[in-house]
Amino acid sequence: DHLAPLLAQQYHVVALDLRGHGDSNWIVPPAYEIEDYVGDLEEAFASLHLDSPVLLGHSLGGFIAMTYATRHAATLRGLMVVDMGLRLRSSRTMRFLRNMPPPHYQNEEEVLRRFQLFPTETVAAPPLLHHIALTSVRPQETGGLTLKFDRATMVRAPRDLSSVLETITCPTLLLRGSDSQHLAATTMTEMVTRCRRARGVEIPGAGHQVFLDNPPAFLSAVRDFLREEVEGRV
Repeated sequence: DHLAPLLAQQYHVVALDLRGHGDSNWIVPPAYEIEDYVGDLEEAFASLHLDSPVLLGHSLGGFIAMTYATRHAATLRGLMVVDMGLRLRSSRTMRFLRNMPPPHYQNEEEVLRRFQLFPTETVAAPPLLHHIALTSVRPQETGGLTLKFDRATMVRAPRDLSSVLETITCPTLLLRGSDSQHLAATTMTEMVTRCRRARGVEIPGAGHQVFLDNPPAFLSAVRDFLREEVEGRV
């Protein structure tokens, strides 16, 4: 919400809520594998008649974007992946959180008091965090509020894109927070080396939540990439 309107001054911006996230429906029984997400992207692009889009994703969204690009690089004008490496692994923490009941909040004040990002480390401005908190919940029929996010999305089969990275042939921007504990600098360097049209940019003063921790630097890197690598490409 704090970046899309700025980019929309110059570009046609479409913000997609992944299945089980935001205002998109929960899937019953759960179907949150990478293949499910990639299939949703394919259907969304077809139904919205998006011809040669630029794809931008953070964390899980970045892995989905990379997976899509390994199959459809020729149809993409560009790819931007934010603080995400080549592998998705299952973890005990994620399995534990997946099995916890959905949280309940009595009111918005309790949401603001209890809401946390995952991972929790961030230096984002409090007004931005408050906005995220209040747009991440929905009313419950029995009263109060709960998260829009389906905890079942937290666990999926491990995936590794190492063997297909070279198939991403569109212009690619890899972004990493300088203080990220999620993506090592050496991993980003490896990805840049192996992805023939990639560049890597480190955003100072940012952790995993790159676009929240340092929005100006993130926006500048995105705009530079679009201007230098993407605009005018057919």
